Order: sequence, then structure tokens, then C-alpha cells
Amino acid sequence: MSAYKKILNYAGEHKNKIYLAMSLILASVLVGIVPYIIAYNIILSFIVRDSVTVNYLLLMSAGIILSLLLKSFLYLKGLGASHEAAFDTLMGMRIKFAEKMTKLPLGDINNKGKGSYKKNFVDDIESIEALIAHMLPEGIPYIVVPIVVYIILFILDWRLALLAMGSIPLGMAAMIMMMKIGLKKMKPYYEASSKMNSNIVEYISGMEVIKIFNRTTNSYEKYVSSVENYKKYTLNWIKDSWTYMAIYGTVMPCTILLLLPVGTVLYINGSLELSSFVFSLLLSMSIGIPLVKLIEFFPIIPNLKYKIDQLEKTFQGEELKIEDRGINPNNYDVDYKNVTFAYEKKDVLKDVSFSAKENSVTAIVGESGSGKSTLAKLLVHFWDVKDGEITIGGVNINEMSYEKLMDLISYVSQDNFLFNTSIIENIRIGRPDANDEEVAAAAKLAMCHDFIMKTTNGYNTNVGEAGDKLSGGEKQRITIARAILKNAPIIILDEATAFTDPENEDKIQEALNQLIFGKTLIVIAHRLSTIVKADNIVLMKEGNLLMQGTHEKLLAQSDIYKSLWTSHIKSMNWDINVKGVQNA
Repeated sequence: MSAYKKILNYAGEHKNKIYLAMSLILASVLVGIVPYIIAYNIILSFIVRDSVTVNYLLLMSAGIILSLLLKSFLYLKGLGASHEAAFDTLMGMRIKFAEKMTKLPLGDINNKGKGSYKKNFVDDIESIEALIAHMLPEGIPYIVVPIVVYIILFILDWRLALLAMGSIPLGMAAMIMMMKIGLKKMKPYYEASSKMNSNIVEYISGMEVIKIFNRTTNSYEKYVSSVENYKKYTLNWIKDSWTYMAIYGTVMPCTILLLLPVGTVLYINGSLELSSFVFSLLLSMSIGIPLVKLIEFFPIIPNLKYKIDQLEKTFQGEELKIEDRGINPNNYDVDYKNVTFAYEKKDVLKDVSFSAKENSVTAIVGESGSGKSTLAKLLVHFWDVKDGEITIGGVNINEMSYEKLMDLISYVSQDNFLFNTSIIENIRIGRPDANDEEVAAAAKLAMCHDFIMKTTNGYNTNVGEAGDKLSGGEKQRITIARAILKNAPIIILDEATAFTDPENEDKIQEALNQLIFGKTLIVIAHRLSTIVKADNIVLMKEGNLLMQGTHEKLLAQSDIYKSLWTSHIKSMNWDINVKGVQNA
């Protein structure tokens, strides 16, 4: 029942539509009994009353037709209301799920994996539709009506009532066996399904590498193996359940299984009136379909419970610490004060303190894994710090709403992402209320107007899945245009030119110069030559702040920085020496 309470809680303001659907479908099922009662009256008229006329038969036939039409009408109206409630609830759940994800630490999201959240967001929430649209509005009427019918039968003759219930134990036994099999098979089935989905994504995503290195055979075998494994578990589950499905599907609706033969004996022996016997036969037949539909919902329950539990793990996940006090920062100085941070239990930043002043450039350098990008991501509150605090203008970022914090910061990383929509809409993400002229102006400052105008539809050109119709440098300039349009006072550049070619790097650097003027700029440096004029350079190693100062100071006083600088200078002069090309 807890699952049903959670669903009703998800439904919120749409619960009234669910109750309306229940009422309409209950009325539909009750009206569905009327034709059997009319048929009973007709049979008695032939057998007992001997008073059947053509007008009487026409009237009774009209009653049956009207009852069936009314039953269908009420059922359709009930399903309409339940489906409206279902899809409104699903929309609300997806909005709530998306909002929840913005409040979860990014580390938790990365650890769980994108595929898992995609399954929650699309598949698991979609499965709730069956519960709201069918199981709740149909299940309760299908329980209530058989109970009412059996009460009537017990009042009429307790023997007939017990005989009419004869098919239920057999059908329920088969259903219970199916549910036991389902509970046993469910976990390995979902594991096989998850593995197959992962291998399919990996196979398609890695197609370029597979072809280049001629690994088609091995990769395809892994893909086929996972599909075969999934097929094996699916067929095994169906095979083990098929017999029980046939039993309950055949036996459960046959409510006259014992009533007809035993009732006939009772009638012949004179211990049962014909009218009672006929009435009980027809009334019990009227609940055959509701019983089958009710039982059909039972195997779905464990499946839905499993999916709801998975959703609840996300909905109940520990959120980032945000206590919005509505305080505006005095300036745009960024201060890291004794910041310690850990992924799970291992500290990756240890007691780090430094300041990034307004209208200045602060660079963070160090070897891979030193904690550079982590410092940047902590500022945009992707995680909570373990100890210490980060402030903007004297205000702890934990005391700002996420919306307020994001208004203050533009973040440009090497891992740029474009949505599968037009170029103009991808840029407009920076400021949704910007008009087309403002978007174009930002694009020109970001050095991407010219290449945009060369595309098929200019600014209305669709960039494709994750921007795959554009080059890496073009995508990077689009993300910079976003940041320029946003015009936030604090800029974070997380190795924004790390993987660009020289031509694009020059254009991106020029675009960045338009972006950073007069801002608080924090640069995660990959190429040290780009930050030699920084006002302050923070040198990191294994999560510790070793030293900070100007390029000249670090070069003179830090052997580690000097080593990084020497390596960088050598890398700029790297070349490939290929012998014999002159004779080629």
C-alpha cells in the first residue's frame, strides 16, 4: 500500500481525476451486471411465468443494448479521466525529478551513471502510467463489484456463493506461483537488461574506434552475447510462467466451474429452486471478466514496486546544502577559506585558501589530478565542501539560492555541450530573454558569426546530437557566445582551449578577451604560456596549495612550477621526425 500512497502523493492536485475515474469505472462495472439480470428476467418469463410477448422481448433487448452502451460510455470516460491524471502526474514527476537532479551533488550523479538516471527519468516514471491510468481506477472497482456480487449470493444461498467462488483458489494459486517466479527472476532480468543497454550504447558510441582498429569481431561478440543473455532470461521467465498464466486465464473467469454441475445436482434433488439457480449462474458469470482483469494486475505490482523504489532513492537523495538568506554580495571577490573536499572518503583538496579579486585574473595550475577543476566546480556548487567555505563578496555560496549563484557565474569548460536544436537557441541559453540581435552580437564577439552564416540555415541551423554537426573549435566558440550573452561578473575558464587546433585557439582566445574584460576571472590553465600575465597564479599538487604569486615569483621560487614551465616550453617545440620521407 505504501507504493499506492506514494503515487497518490505524486499525483497531488490530480488526485480528484483519479477518484472520478474510479467512480466512473465502478459505475461501468455495475451497469455491466444489468444485462445478466435482464437475461435472468427473460429466462424466468419463458420458464415460469409463461407471459412472453414481442413487446416485452423488444423492451428487454433495448434494456440490454442501452446497458452495454452505458457501460462502454462510462468506462471510456473513466479511462479518459485516469489517463489525464496519469500523464499530468508523469509530467509533474519528471519536472520534480529534473529539479531534484539540480540539487544533487554532481559526484553522486557521476557515480550512479547517466544511463541509470535516463532509466529513472524515462522508463521508470513512464511505468507509473499503468498504475495511475489502469490499476488504481480499474483495480478498486474490480475488487468492489465481485465482493458485492458474492454478498448477494450469500444472502440468496450460501451454498451457491461458495460454489461460485470455486474457481478463485485455483486461479489465485496459479497467480501466486507466477508472482514467486517473477520475484525470483526480476533481479537477474533487470541486470541482463541493463548490461545489454550499456553494451549497445558502447558498441554504437565506439563504432569509429572499432572500425579503425578492426575490432569488429570482438566488439560484436560482446554485443551479441549481452543480447543473447537478455533473451535467455526473458524467455526463461516466460517459459516458467506460461503454464500458470494459462491456468489462471482459463480457470479464473469460469465462475460456474463448480456452480453449474453441483447446482444442477442440488436442483435435481429438490434442495434448490430453479429461479435461485438461474439467478446465481447469471450473476456469477457477470463477474468473470472483472476477476480476470483484477488478477492481471497482480504480476505488475512487484515490477512497479521495484521501479518506484528506484525512483525514491533519487527523490530521497541527499541534496546540496543551500540556505538562501537573500543577501547580496558586496563585490565579486571570490575567497576560498580553508577548503577541504573529499570524493566519498578520500580527500582531494586539503585546507586550500586563496582569493580571486574582482577585475583581476587568477590562474590555477598543476599536474593532472592536482585538484584544479575540482576547485572550479566547487565554486559553482557542484558539490558541498567538507570543511571550510567559499564566499563571493563575503557571502557563503551555501547561503545563496542556486539561481542567484548561477546568475553571478559563467562557466566555460573544455567539455562543452550543445543541445540538439538550432544554433541561435543554443546561444540563447545564456540569457533566455535575449532577442535575436543580442544573440548575433554575442556570436560576433565570440568569433563565430562568420562560420554560422556559412551553414545551411545560418543561425537556425540544427547542430545535431550533442553538436556533432560542428567541429570542436566551433562548438567551443558557441559556448563562449553563451557566456558573453549571459554577461556574468565572475568567469571560470576550465582549460577552455585545451584540445583546440592553433587556428581555432587564436579565435577562441580573441573571443575570451571579449568575455573577460572587467570581470573576476578564474582560469584553470593547461598551457602555461596563456597565463603568464595573470595577477595571481595558484600552484596545486595532490590537493594541496603549494604556493601562489605571479609568474615571475613562482618561476624564481618554486622548482615544481619551473619544471611545469620547462615541460610546457618543450611541448611547444615538439615535432615528429620521420626518416625517409624525403625519398617517398
